[in-house]
Amino acid sequence: MTVIDTTEIELAGSKAEQTLARDVLTLFLGRGQFMAADAPIRFKVSEIVEYLKATGKSGTEQSVAKLAESNSGVFEIAEDDGATWLVATRAGRRPVDRSPDATHSFTERLMTPAPKPEHATKALRPRPRGDSTWSTLERVLTDFDMGDESDRAMRRMIEADPSSIVSQILDETIAAEEPEEEAVAARTIIVPAAPSSTDVSTVGDRELAAAVRARLGQDSRVAQFGDQWMIEDLVPRLSRGDLRRIKDYIEEQEQPLTDDVLVQDVLEVRQKASDFELMRFALNYRLAQEHRDFEFVGTNNQRFWSVSNLPPIGTTRRKATEIGTDYRFLLEELPEQPAYRSVSQLSHVLTFYEFYLGLLPYDPEMQALLPEPLTPNQRTAVLTFECPQQYTTYLVELRYPTPNRGGYLLGLDDFFNENLVAGALISIRATENDGHYIMEYEASAAQSRRLLELEERRQRYVFRPTSFSCAAFDEYLLDEDTFPGFSNDKQLDDKARRKPETVISRAFERRNNGLEGGGFGATFAELFAASNTERPFSEAFLRSVLDGDESGAFAKDPDDADAYTYIPGTIG
Repeated sequence: MTVIDTTEIELAGSKAEQTLARDVLTLFLGRGQFMAADAPIRFKVSEIVEYLKATGKSGTEQSVAKLAESNSGVFEIAEDDGATWLVATRAGRRPVDRSPDATHSFTERLMTPAPKPEHATKALRPRPRGDSTWSTLERVLTDFDMGDESDRAMRRMIEADPSSIVSQILDETIAAEEPEEEAVAARTIIVPAAPSSTDVSTVGDRELAAAVRARLGQDSRVAQFGDQWMIEDLVPRLSRGDLRRIKDYIEEQEQPLTDDVLVQDVLEVRQKASDFELMRFALNYRLAQEHRDFEFVGTNNQRFWSVSNLPPIGTTRRKATEIGTDYRFLLEELPEQPAYRSVSQLSHVLTFYEFYLGLLPYDPEMQALLPEPLTPNQRTAVLTFECPQQYTTYLVELRYPTPNRGGYLLGLDDFFNENLVAGALISIRATENDGHYIMEYEASAAQSRRLLELEERRQRYVFRPTSFSCAAFDEYLLDEDTFPGFSNDKQLDDKARRKPETVISRAFERRNNGLEGGGFGATFAELFAASNTERPFSEAFLRSVLDGDESGAFAKDPDDADAYTYIPGTIG
């Protein structure tokens, strides 16, 4: 979670009013940390008062309105839909009203066509005129000698049809004056036959889109990123200096950044500029070619970029490769044809393993909620999880499964430790943005119980008084009364953790529910809660180990439909 410093913003009023104004401004900056610096951030005044009460601070609607009036350069009061709103920006300045410029909009140009262009009047082509001496038939005839018989025959023809003879004479005269043109041989153009059309009426939209994508992807003249395509020569290029400044800026912020932030803050292109979308596509396409320095870790709607030396997101209590190995069993549970983004919400009960490491499993339900990888060979995706009950937003890293490691989500340590316990029920809801999700839990009356903790220094389990205000399932709560065998018990070593049967047998012993004639018994819910302390188990994986045991160590309890028994000494 990013903490934003507000001390550089000057606030007016008394010391108490400045403190109140700084608390309110912190709320605004928490919501707007992924927004542009001058983008308006809105809160109802009643919501601000509720936030102040929830965080143990005093404030009323009158005091909030008063601090807005005394700090008019930072806050703005607005009335909308019968409610009073307080508006500010991430830069700590009063938002500026930016009405869209419609003087040259598409609608204006469509409804008001340009006037018809005026063309210059072409000069009249001069009309050819004949010699004035040819204006009369008598003048033409005087040039001929009518002495012999042929001349007399000509005279008779002229007298019979004077116009035809004049035309013939004119044609012969013009032909004599014009040079004879050489005959040009005709050129034959052969057009290749068009290929027969392909019938695609029986092909589905997905298959047709995949075929078009595959064909365009083989053409080096076409640039592609996600679902956007463009002629490669038209994509702006980034200089080596631009790439260096982008890398330095990501390292300076110490977290992955979206393409929107990089285009605005590094390339200095405003979000409302006409070339903003072009530069954003250019940044994504060009950075995707720089495999050594940059890694794409976003989704289609929220495109994050990272560099190699950033601090990891999430816990450092266990290596990422070890967590992936623990979740290897999920590879067999995932469907062959994933249905990404096919559900809008899911509910999940936290186990001790997930609570302790601040993570969630990438199981079939989670896969159906989250987006698919956007680029080939994408290993991780950074998502944002918003928690409205605490007014916080967390960066969560989704690690996709690999051929030998399972997938999971990291980065929820603080949220789990501050608000939940192992056994709590949470819900995750998708939004229209495939990279942003809403996470909530069911609040309840405050209660205190001695719950299980792992003492890291000695690697021992202990029970300590714990207060919590979230709804939790009693059968999944690891308290001292139900699981006394955990008290001061050491954590299993890595060799023992790799064997599911050893972990389950240890869960029976820690339940410490002895049976007559020897052995231990436990319900499936108790086994699920106790086994998930050492390594992760899904319900399906746990049942497969219990029901598939051939050593005779585990068996169903005949007196309880959903309980099992364990006979010690049968598992090495």
